[in-house]
Parts: sequence; structure tokens; C-alpha cells
Amino acid sequence: MNKSICFYFPYFEDSGVPVLFYRMANTIAQYHSDIDVFVVDYEKGAMARNLLDLPNLKLIIFKNNNKIELPKESVLVMQTFIPYYWPNELDLESSQKIFFWNLHPQNLIPSLLPLPFLRALPMNNFIVYKTLSFAYNSLFKKLQKYVRLLNSTDSLYFMDKTNLDFTSKYLFIDIKNKQYLPVPAVEPTIDVKFGQLKDVINVGWVGRLCDFKSYILVYTINKLSEIAPRFENKKFVYHIVGDGPYLDYIKKNIKQSASVSVVFHGSLPHHELDNFISTHFDIMTAMGTSALEGAKLAKPTILLDFTFKKIKKDYRFRNLYETEGFDLAHLISDSDYKKNNDSLFSILSEIILEYPFQSQKALQYFNEHHNIENVQSLFIEKVVSSKLIFSMIDPEIIRKSKLLTLYNKLRKLEN
Repeated sequence: MNKSICFYFPYFEDSGVPVLFYRMANTIAQYHSDIDVFVVDYEKGAMARNLLDLPNLKLIIFKNNNKIELPKESVLVMQTFIPYYWPNELDLESSQKIFFWNLHPQNLIPSLLPLPFLRALPMNNFIVYKTLSFAYNSLFKKLQKYVRLLNSTDSLYFMDKTNLDFTSKYLFIDIKNKQYLPVPAVEPTIDVKFGQLKDVINVGWVGRLCDFKSYILVYTINKLSEIAPRFENKKFVYHIVGDGPYLDYIKKNIKQSASVSVVFHGSLPHHELDNFISTHFDIMTAMGTSALEGAKLAKPTILLDFTFKKIKKDYRFRNLYETEGFDLAHLISDSDYKKNNDSLFSILSEIILEYPFQSQKALQYFNEHHNIENVQSLFIEKVVSSKLIFSMIDPEIIRKSKLLTLYNKLRKLEN
């Protein structure tokens, strides 16, 4: 067994991947004193700033354009990326073991229109994407071969079914080994309390108010306003924690009533979130890792999926513990609609009738699948089992083409 794990993600901002990586690095180093844990980051990068002071946890300082040397016999852990974006600073030994974690649906998907104003078009229209792909036949064959290599060497794990299905669809490949490694969340900073519902039920949302999240949020509030009168002697307060460019859109399009009122709290520092959810929410509605913030505090959690357009059909809601393949949110498709369904009323009725039981089910789902203490054990098991070494990767797939060089210049001009 390798006694050394090395996380690679040099980045300054506290965004999703570096936060996930430093939390995992800290947890492994705390629980396994026999494993040396390294992180490769800028001296003042997001991971570097948040590392615990532990003897087996060490920083490898990253500098642009400087080659870095990794510890011998280590397993290099990286987020997946298209291989021709291989970092110039990462000059690996042929025997270097590697493990990839797919943490975004588009990580392995090429951009087929490398112009700033057209780049998003293929991703938002699969027919356009599929048509354009015929002009990139050679590239797709290389990427398919690359993914098959990673899959066959147990070095590629997906955070959820959505990531795997998207990769399979947009690379036109049947991924044989459907291997998942769910994202973890840290344990609560406060004691978990099992409460009782009162006549006023507090429903909560935590998340940025941007385009793909806001349409489902408006739909959910309006659906709640529609069904609320059917719950006799109950009123609902919908708490929104978050801010973003779609705040005004949400305020203008939600329907409040005698049974449903909406309170906007703005953004909160992350260290205040546990206490706020515990004291202000009875039920959580959320997508992505925000859903875990409620479940870990024993709040019954209703998952919301994302979309880039207004919802005009009857969306089917689901409980967090009913999801498949660790799916915490996916792009809404026709399969997510069912005419005249009563899913939100049914779920809320169950929660209201058996609140302690539903609270326990939410907490149980979190502990079994997303508690960082449990995920880190699974993570170590999968990482050390990777059979991929750097020499197995075809150098052709790493080499940057003239087209890619042009594309990168265009992106720099855009920024």
C-alpha cells in the first residue's frame, strides 16, 4: 500500500475543488498518522491557507512555469480535465501513480466552438454538439481511448451519476465500470437537535441566486403557494439564504399568499450556516452540496434539480434519500416531468405526519454516504487501488495542438 497521497490543485480562491481537497487532506492526515499527505498549491493558495498543522501533512509550493517534484511512491490525486490541458509544471516520472476524481459534468468534454460568444452553444444543445463532433472525429477517438484507459485501471471515479452520464453522452462512449466516489461534507459544528413541527413551518434554501438555480427556486415557491391551503392550520415561511444576479428576478416572479411568506436573508459566512439552519429551518430545499448542509443537521431535505429556462411543465420532486447514484442535482429533462403529479404535496405530507422519522432518514443518508469520516476511508481505498501510471497515457493526447493554442489565446482576450 502506498503510504503517500498528493493532492494537486493550485488555486487562490476558496471554490469547490480546493475546499474539497483540503478538507480531505486534513481528515486523512488526522485519522491516519501512517499516511503522508501532500498538497500542491501556491504558497498562499486556497488549500495552503487551510491546512492543519500536522506532522504528516505537508505543502509543496507551486510556482507558475516552475517544474515541481512529487514525493516518490505517492499517488497523485487530481480533478479530471481534458488531457491536452496537462499542466506544463507537472513533469511526472513514468512510474507515477495517478487517480482522477470527476467533480464536474463537463470536465472531460471538449469545447467545439472556441469562440467566446459561441462556446456555450453546443453544451446547451446536444443536437448541435453531436453535429459538430463529426468534424473532430480524431479528437473524440483519442478522448474515448483515454477514458477507457482510466476506467480500466480503476483510476477514474465520478462524484455522482449525473457526472458519469454526462461524460458518457457527450463523449459517445459506454463507460463500463460505473464507479462512484461521492463528495463529502464536514460534520456539523453544533449538536444535532431533533425538533417538532409547529403550526408555522419553516422551509429553507441555501445557494447562490444565479440563472440555473433560480428558475427551480421560483417554481418551488410558487408550487408551495399553490398547495399550502390544503394543509389545514399550517402556514409556511420560505427562508432564502444567498445572493446573486437573479435576486430581482426571484422577487418579481414568486407568489406569496396568506399561507406562504418569503424572507430573504442575503449571504451568510459559512461558519454561521450550521447554527442558522438549525434555528431557522424545519425543512431544506436545495441542490448540490447545499442539500447536505441540511441533511447533516437532521433537516428533511427535498432535492431540486437545475435548469436554464423557466419551468412550464409539472416537475417531480424527490427526497434526498430517494436519489440514485449520489445524484444531488442534474439538468432537468423530460424524464423529470409528470403531468398533474402531486409530488411536493406528498413529500410535505409525509414530513409533517412523521417529522422525527423523516429527520432521522435525512441524517442517516448523510452519515452513510457523505459524512467525511466515512468518505475518506472509501477515498483511501480507491486511491491506493489505482493501477494507472503516467507511462500508460498516450503522449499524443497530452500534446497541445495549434487549434488549442489559438483557443487559449481567444480565452485570454475574452478575460
